[in-house]
Amino acid sequence: MKRLLSLLLCLIMVLMTAAGCTQPSQTQPPSAEETGEPDETPKALMKPGTYTAEAYGFSMSWPDILHVTVSENSIESIAFDEESGSTSSMIDAVAAVMFPRILESQSVNVDMISGATVTSSAARKAVEDCIKQAIVAAGNEESAIDAFKKAPEKPGGSQVLETQVLVIGMGGSGTYTALRAAEMGAQVLAIEKQGRYGGTTALTSEVQSINPPRVKELYNKGEDFTDAEAMYKAWMEYTEGDAKKEMLDLYFEYSGLAFDWLAIDHGVKFDFDPKPGFTPADWYKVKFQWYPNSHPDFPGAPMLGINKRDIASYFDNLIEEFTDLGGKYMLETEAYELLTDESGAVVGAKAKNRVTGTEYTIKADAVVLATGGFLGNSEMTNKYLSDEYFPLKGAWKIYGSYGNDGKMIQAAIDMGAATYSIGMPPEVHMSGSAMFIPHSYGFPINKVEGQKSFVTGKQSVWSVADLPMFLGITPDSLAVGMDAKRFASETGVAMLDPWIAGPNFYSIWSSEQIDDIRDNGFKYPLAGVSSGFLGYTGDIPVNTPLPEAYDVLDAGIDMGFIFKADTIEELAEAINLDPSALKNTVENYNSYCAKGKDEEFNKDPQFLNTIGQGPYYAVKMASYAYNTCAGLDVNNKLQVLNTSGQPIEGLFCVGSDCAGVLFSEKKPYVTYGGANNGWVLTSGYVCGESVADYVKNK
Repeated sequence: MKRLLSLLLCLIMVLMTAAGCTQPSQTQPPSAEETGEPDETPKALMKPGTYTAEAYGFSMSWPDILHVTVSENSIESIAFDEESGSTSSMIDAVAAVMFPRILESQSVNVDMISGATVTSSAARKAVEDCIKQAIVAAGNEESAIDAFKKAPEKPGGSQVLETQVLVIGMGGSGTYTALRAAEMGAQVLAIEKQGRYGGTTALTSEVQSINPPRVKELYNKGEDFTDAEAMYKAWMEYTEGDAKKEMLDLYFEYSGLAFDWLAIDHGVKFDFDPKPGFTPADWYKVKFQWYPNSHPDFPGAPMLGINKRDIASYFDNLIEEFTDLGGKYMLETEAYELLTDESGAVVGAKAKNRVTGTEYTIKADAVVLATGGFLGNSEMTNKYLSDEYFPLKGAWKIYGSYGNDGKMIQAAIDMGAATYSIGMPPEVHMSGSAMFIPHSYGFPINKVEGQKSFVTGKQSVWSVADLPMFLGITPDSLAVGMDAKRFASETGVAMLDPWIAGPNFYSIWSSEQIDDIRDNGFKYPLAGVSSGFLGYTGDIPVNTPLPEAYDVLDAGIDMGFIFKADTIEELAEAINLDPSALKNTVENYNSYCAKGKDEEFNKDPQFLNTIGQGPYYAVKMASYAYNTCAGLDVNNKLQVLNTSGQPIEGLFCVGSDCAGVLFSEKKPYVTYGGANNGWVLTSGYVCGESVADYVKNK
C-alpha cells in the first residue's frame, strides 16, 4: 500500500512539473523585468580594494599620501603612507581622531581637527579622491560620492561638571600645570579647543633652563653650565628695567628645578649639553634641545621634521601620567566665558565641544588660563600690539597655530584683569613671501640630491615657484617697510630682523636685476634660514639660471602679492606707499651701492646691489611669528592681577598668556635661546604647585 501511495505521489509531481508548477521550496519571485517593478536589490557602489591618493597639506614640498580600503558599499580603513609630508604630530592627530569619525559616519564631511586644519583638509580631499576612484572602478558615476557626504548630526545638549582646578589649554604650559597640580593632590580637569595636546610647544626646538641642579650633577660634574649672575644682569639691562623683578627672580630660581622635574622625574629627553643663543652676545649656555636634536644632513640644525613624533610621544606620556593620578581632560572643547560669584572671584567657565555641540558649565575652585597668546586674533593684535616703538599693529602671518586667538585673555581683561607689556613684538624668527605659488601653476619641482628637509624629514626639493620668497630674503635685496623706508640691513631680514617692519614689508627689484637672476641665478646661499621652513623648504641653488623667472612673477601678480610698474613712483602707488619717500629710499640705496658703503645700516658691501632700469617689481613679504609673548599681569604665584595690582581670586595664568612680565614693550623677547619655552615650563611648574595649594586652602 505504501509503495502504491509513493508511486501516486511521484506521478502527481511529474504532472505538476509538466504543467509549469514547482515545489514550494523552490519557488522564485518574478524578476523586475517580468513585473515591470524597479529592482531594489542593492548594487555595488564601489569596487572593493585599496586605493591611493595624495594632496598637499602642511608641507608644500611633499604631499600627504593616503590609502583607503573599501568594500562594495562602505569605507573600511584609512591610513597615511609613511612618506606623507605633514608634520608627524599633525598626521597622528588626524589619524587618531578624524579617521574614526569618517569610518563611523561613513562620511567625509566630518569636522576637521583644529590645530591640524591644513592636514585635515588634505586628508579629507585624498579620502574623497580614493572613494571616487572606487566608484568609477565599479562602473558608477563620480556623482555617487554624495552618498559619503552626509553631515553627521551633532547631539548637542548640556552638562554641568565640577572640579577643583580647571586648566584651559593643553599646550606645554597647560599640560605642565595640570600634571604638577595633580601630583600635588588636586582634582584637575584640563580642556583643549584643538584636537591634540602639546600645542605650539610640540613644534619647537628647545627649552631654556638656567643651571638645572640635578641635570648639572648628572651631566656636568656638578659645575654650572653658565654664569647665571651675568645673565640676570644682562637680562635686566636688555629690558631696561621693565621686566618685573619678582618674576625674573622666580624664573631664575625655578627654571632649573622645573627642568629637572620634566627631564628626570618624567623622562622627557633632551640633549644635556646646552647651547648658547642666536647672537655672539648670547654666550649663555641655557638652550636645551629636544632629543633627537640634530639632523644628519645639517649638523647643528634641529631635527624639526624627524623629532616631532618623539616630542608628541613625550606629551603622550605626560598625559598618561596625569590621568593615572586621576586627572581628566577633554579635547576639542573650547572655553568661551569665565564664571564669577558675587564677590568677583572666578568660579569656573563655560565651554562647548566643537564636534558634538555639547555645552558645559564647569564649576571650579580655580581656573588657569594657558591658551597660547592672541596672535591668531587680528582684532586683538590691532588693539593691543603697540606702534609706539615699532609698527606692530595688524594681522600677522603665523608659523604655528591660528587657534591661539586670545579669547580667554580678553575675557579676563573684560572682568578687570591688568596686562603687562602686552604691546611688545611677537616672537618672530623668519620671514617669507606673503603668499606662496601652489603646485597648480605647474612650475617644476626639483630634488636636492642626497639631502632631506629638516622640517619634513623627507626628500628635499626646490622650485622656481619660490622665487618671490628668495627675492625677499636674499641679502643683496632692498627691503622697505610700510613707510617706504629701509628698516634694517637686508642681511638680517630673512631670520632675526623682519619684525622691525611689523607684519609686512616689501622687497623692491628692477627688471635689470631680474634679468640677471633669470640668466645667472641667485648669487648667495641661504641654507638654514626661512627657506628651510616655508615654501618648498629647499634652497634654490646658487648660480642656477631660472628661465621661468618672469612667468613666476606674472603668477604672483595674478595672485595679488607681487606688483609691477614702469616707474618707482607708480610702483609706490600700486602698493599704497608714499611715492616720494620710496623714490628717495631707492636713490639713497643706489648711492650706497655706488660708494660701496651703506650709511644707514652698514650692510656688507658685497651685498649692495643697485636697483637698475625698470619696469620695477615689489614683492609683498611677511614676518612669520610663532605667537605673542605677553598678555596678563601675574604675581609670583601666577595669580592674575587686577588693574589695582591685587590678585583676582580663583584666576591663574601661565605661558605665553603672561610672559610679558619678563620683557619690555621696547624690544623683542630675549635671544638667549628657548626663552618662551623656558617660561612655559617654569610658569606651569610653579603654577601647578600654587594652584593646588590654593584649592586645598579654600
